Amino acid sequence: MSLDGTAADGLMVSEGVGAVDDLADVIRRVLGPRRRVPRVAQVVGAGFAGRAWAARVTGALRPLDPTLLVHEGPTTPAGVAALARRLCETGADTVVAVGGGTVMDAAKAAAALARTGPTDVDRVRQACATGTVPPDLDAPFQVIAVPTTAGTGAEATPFATLWDLHTRRKLSLTGPGVRPRAAVLDPGLLVGLGRRDLATGILDALCQGAEAAWSIRSTEDSMRWGASAVLRAAQVLDRVEDGTLDGAARLTLQQAAHHSGRAIALAQTSSCHALSYPLTLRLGLPHGHACGVTLGRLLRYNRAVSPGDCADPRGPDHVHRVLDTLAAPLGGSPDEAAARLERFIAACGLTRYDDLAVDHRAVATDAVSYPRCHDNPRRLDQDSLSRLLGERSETEEMCG
Repeated sequence: MSLDGTAADGLMVSEGVGAVDDLADVIRRVLGPRRRVPRVAQVVGAGFAGRAWAARVTGALRPLDPTLLVHEGPTTPAGVAALARRLCETGADTVVAVGGGTVMDAAKAAAALARTGPTDVDRVRQACATGTVPPDLDAPFQVIAVPTTAGTGAEATPFATLWDLHTRRKLSLTGPGVRPRAAVLDPGLLVGLGRRDLATGILDALCQGAEAAWSIRSTEDSMRWGASAVLRAAQVLDRVEDGTLDGAARLTLQQAAHHSGRAIALAQTSSCHALSYPLTLRLGLPHGHACGVTLGRLLRYNRAVSPGDCADPRGPDHVHRVLDTLAAPLGGSPDEAAARLERFIAACGLTRYDDLAVDHRAVATDAVSYPRCHDNPRRLDQDSLSRLLGERSETEEMCG
């Protein structure tokens, strides 16, 4: 398997400075030989027009005369249903999703559901609850993803995250038909992001890479992609922290996020993400922040795995090897990596888990209700997770 951004697994990837300028060519390559000009729907977030690079994206797509659709707010069943109906009205055959994880997930979900006609909220919920979305390369609404943040890796994943605010549950629309056909990674689209936004993104990438590597569902490929994501993220932690990112560092950030997306496409996430859902729903924490605040805790907890509480059939020695590989670029041992992550969170102005006003047992109760919590390599239940969350991180002592 190649880790250089090629399309070895069928996902077309264009990366590098100026990559977005070739958007029209990427679309033509995805659709193949045609007699007519592609009909494009461009899905963006509410802040698109104010971004410094918006004119570049608009100019790149101008020859295709796209229909602009704005997705606002979180990715809810109602929002996805509304976007799917608008896609049907456009008569488009291609969807270009330009934005962060929220915009990309909304576009992916809406495009997958719109292929069989207009939809409503009940159908969105039903699709999330039952079955998967199969691929159909000849169907309309093939998605080209253009990430403008570096964290979720949504441009590479066959699922979309939705939030049901009525039931306070995270939902997922899953299947190969949800995955984009192509991803365009241009580091120029990260220009203008502040340190907090970059930090939450890199924390998401770190968690996705780590979880896809340590999960009991991990494969050789998911471990390789996951370790690559963690390594690349670690290479630019200091640059994010002190605000000295250049074009090369931004591309490394994008690659870290993209590789983490490739990793979870194979093995999905586990405990950090299961914990993040109640933290987001209860406290409103941004997704990457909500994931990252428990990563250090889980690194230490999993490193203490023993034969008596190991959930991975490959055994504790396998878990130890994976965790040591992940921790090495972050400082050495899992304890040192955890301390580095705590320092990074604090230095970037994000609240550490120790300082959150939260009921540990309530968070643990919510987290264990998600099946992926139990993909953790060391067994977790409500009691052990509640104790883990209640422990102080002792960052000051670890950091000297």
